[in-house]
Amino acid sequence: AWIDSVGSLFSIMIGQEKERYYDASGKLIYANNPAVKTAWDTSVQAAESGLSAKLDQWSPQWNQAFAAGSFATIPCPAWMLSYIKGQAGDAGSGKWDIAKLPGGAGNWGGSYLSVPRAAKHKKEAYELIEWLTAPEQQAKLFQKQGLFPSATGAIEKISGAKDPYFSDAPIGQIFGDAAKSSPVQVLGVHDANVNQQITNALSEVERKGTSSDKAWSTAKKGVDNVIG
Repeated sequence: AWIDSVGSLFSIMIGQEKERYYDASGKLIYANNPAVKTAWDTSVQAAESGLSAKLDQWSPQWNQAFAAGSFATIPCPAWMLSYIKGQAGDAGSGKWDIAKLPGGAGNWGGSYLSVPRAAKHKKEAYELIEWLTAPEQQAKLFQKQGLFPSATGAIEKISGAKDPYFSDAPIGQIFGDAAKSSPVQVLGVHDANVNQQITNALSEVERKGTSSDKAWSTAKKGVDNVIG
């Protein structure tokens, strides 16, 4: 198969958009957003063309597929590099490479650090977060784990980074250029819920051959039920 699932294709395409499910005023716009329709239609076409391995991301079968070579490509963020290494193992070294995404750069989540309100040592915890997120530490984490830095000051520090596991791909340049051109996204309260309902419906298309119109109707009903 060419890709792991059409759900991942949809998610990466919609992650390249400034507005996807909500607009800047907080209005839900996914149903009439041309960008969502384009991503949906492209994903449906991929499913109907038999390009998908039909694997749920994070499932045991999906994990095994990295080592088995069940799909040729996977659209993914920088932080997934270490995950791919872990699943494909030493035998996968040199068999993977990295390229820029068609359509430009985007965002597919990340990690956040916070201090609980009930913490006994808030000041010290905050100082630790400051240290962890400083450019120097983030540059080291990218070199070792592929965790792209959130500190803009670290981008130049990792610009020359390459990864021998991924055929010496210039990951510093590729992901650095992506970060510079990535849009500032509008994220709504129920962004994750909307995305989940849409990708669930796309799964019906790729696995059961459900028509695009019927699956889209299912997605909209799912959104309505979850959001209320």
